Amino acid sequence: MRIRLHLAALLLGVSLAAGCRGTDPAREQFRLDGIAQMEQGDYEGAIASFDEAIAHSDGRVGDFELDVLKYRGEAEYKLGDYPAAAHTYDVLLQVDGESADYYYLRSMAYSAQGMTAEAQADAQAAAGLEDGSGQVSPVMEEAMTALGRAWLLAGDPAQAQAAFDRVLASGTITPGLCLQLGSALLDGGQAEEASGYFDQGLSLAQPGSEEYGELLLGRAAAAEYSGDFAGALERLEQYERSFGQSPEVDREIRFLETR
Repeated sequence: MRIRLHLAALLLGVSLAAGCRGTDPAREQFRLDGIAQMEQGDYEGAIASFDEAIAHSDGRVGDFELDVLKYRGEAEYKLGDYPAAAHTYDVLLQVDGESADYYYLRSMAYSAQGMTAEAQADAQAAAGLEDGSGQVSPVMEEAMTALGRAWLLAGDPAQAQAAFDRVLASGTITPGLCLQLGSALLDGGQAEEASGYFDQGLSLAQPGSEEYGELLLGRAAAAEYSGDFAGALERLEQYERSFGQSPEVDREIRFLETR
């Protein structure tokens, strides 16, 4: 609650609880600490650092505060605190104006909560801004894939396909895009369709690359979901030949050997 009141104070342009002390040079260090914590996967610590960076500002919203809020929204999303992430993008939309990026990022936070109507509305708002500018947001593919996954989980494959079609129409098919779409379809219980994207990604990816390994694991999971245990085992064994053994893959191989 303290942080939300803090942001409300920023929106109103009034002094913070700590008083009118001007810009504190420590704020940049808190920002850098937060970025470093994000890189280490400590998203909770990063959020605390970003909050401190804002608390050490002068009570007005400028480029520094906007930058910190963007990082904070990303950290909240990666932490899995989707309501907090959506709130941060609410604030950014209010203080920095409409942006396709902000709408797509808030759409992702809504999708993660199963709020498909809200996520769809934000995606449409973002698309409208893209049409006006002639530029596609760099987060469009991820946001529309997340929306498609949310629609699948909500039991609406037609809406999901519409979201995926938007991604497919956006440009070149890459291994990473195939991985995103395959993973979303698999999460939504569409193993056969997911397998097609994983196979397409494997045909495009460089053997031995990180993406190739992730696609192999995805293809194995889709095969197992479909009851093709021999196919799943074959791909996991291929994974270990290429990338070495891991306890998780070893356990799955032992399980599949008993099927």
